[in-house]
Amino acid sequence: MTGWIADFFRFWWALFYWNTRKTWFRAHGAHRDSCPCQNFSDSGHALDSRCEAVTQWQKPARPLLTETKEGWRCGVDAERVRPFWGRAALFTSAALLALYLVGSIAVYAVLHAANYEVSYRSVVWPPQWAELRGAQERLYTTRAQQALDEGDFKAAILSLRTVCELNPRNYSAGIALAGLVQLASQPADAEPIYVRLMHDVPEQRTATAQIWGRALLASGDWTQLKTLAIAMLSEDSGRREAWLHALLFATRQTQDHAVLRPLLNNEQGLPNWCIELIGIEQLLLENHLDQASPRLNRIHSRPVAYVPAYQADRLLRLGRAEQAGKLIDAYGAQLPPDEAAFLRLRALRAQKWTSLLDSEYEALLSYPLTPRLAALFCAALLDEPAPELLTRFLDRFLQNGPAFTNETLPLYHAAYLIALVGGETTRAEKISDVISHFSSSSTKPLRHLGELLQAGAPPAQIVHLMPFVPLPLEVIYAIHQRQTAPASP
Repeated sequence: MTGWIADFFRFWWALFYWNTRKTWFRAHGAHRDSCPCQNFSDSGHALDSRCEAVTQWQKPARPLLTETKEGWRCGVDAERVRPFWGRAALFTSAALLALYLVGSIAVYAVLHAANYEVSYRSVVWPPQWAELRGAQERLYTTRAQQALDEGDFKAAILSLRTVCELNPRNYSAGIALAGLVQLASQPADAEPIYVRLMHDVPEQRTATAQIWGRALLASGDWTQLKTLAIAMLSEDSGRREAWLHALLFATRQTQDHAVLRPLLNNEQGLPNWCIELIGIEQLLLENHLDQASPRLNRIHSRPVAYVPAYQADRLLRLGRAEQAGKLIDAYGAQLPPDEAAFLRLRALRAQKWTSLLDSEYEALLSYPLTPRLAALFCAALLDEPAPELLTRFLDRFLQNGPAFTNETLPLYHAAYLIALVGGETTRAEKISDVISHFSSSSTKPLRHLGELLQAGAPPAQIVHLMPFVPLPLEVIYAIHQRQTAPASP
């Protein structure tokens, strides 16, 4: 065994050493006296010369060697001794291939033990090495999901960061990471992630902006929301009304007199109705109600739905309920029926026309209770509580409301909040039981938020908790509106 091991190492040393010397010998004339591998004292003839290269080998059989009665002798004359580079290349290649295969098997075994979803082919075949990165990405995605299931946000964030480093275009991982970072630390920490996604995944730019905008709204980051909304007003034309509403709302929250002024030059190519509403809001921010009032009461022909809704809402919040009612009636069918009904209800309550309220309630409750209508109900009841309507809506929601799914979970959160704030504790508990039965998420943040709203807690406490509770956009706006003193005429 020891001799075989010694021969093994001698073989690899001799493979290059003697071939190199023989090459040099052939290149310099191949004279008998300078033959590198034959014994110098021998004749140099075939079968009569001993080989210096194998004197210490246990098994000296090699090319050009012949076994005779006197022992192993060189089978050629000294002048015909030559190197065997072809065989050297063959042996070297075979050895390297064997090492490569053994190494690939070891790597595959390690990856398999670490739960990487890879085939041996993707390990051993270089053109498929790119699949290893995908397998690593899938592994860390799985780890992130497991960490989320266990409630370990820190581990989930670390795994998702690794996924995003491996594949910056993994959109679902990036969005999940941004949401977790926003919940686990500060909203500002998620900003670079959203910015990177909008740059690295341009085909999802508007979707990213919408998710980011909702997060900014929930956390009350008005400065960043204004910047984003201004940028998306021209980019996301399909949701221009929503972006304009976000911009105007954020501007009112901060009483920013300067942010709207550059838009009035219309360098972004916005439609005229956008410029008109921005101009009205600018006048209201600058306390030029006398100049804004005629424009708020103007009846536009064929307006987009947001224009009359904005005009009526601003008139109502300015204490001009009678003017708002006339404007709603004048627009007629140009306003969506459900939105018009809620605006009319606000106008009637503001004018204390209680005799007409019941018919409006019946009209609202006669509509099919779609998720959108349920969200409008919850937002209206948070913005302006109406105990006589609250009970009837909650009973209908519990009996004929939208089926509970992940998509409708925010609606159930909103219904719970309005029930708790409105003093309907029994109905609030029924809604909470439904949420607990069908959802694995904790209701603790929801209950805490409801208690804060019920107690009239400071806005900072409420805003800090809102990102933890998924809610419809309309309800998020309504909660912020509750924290803002109504504008005076």
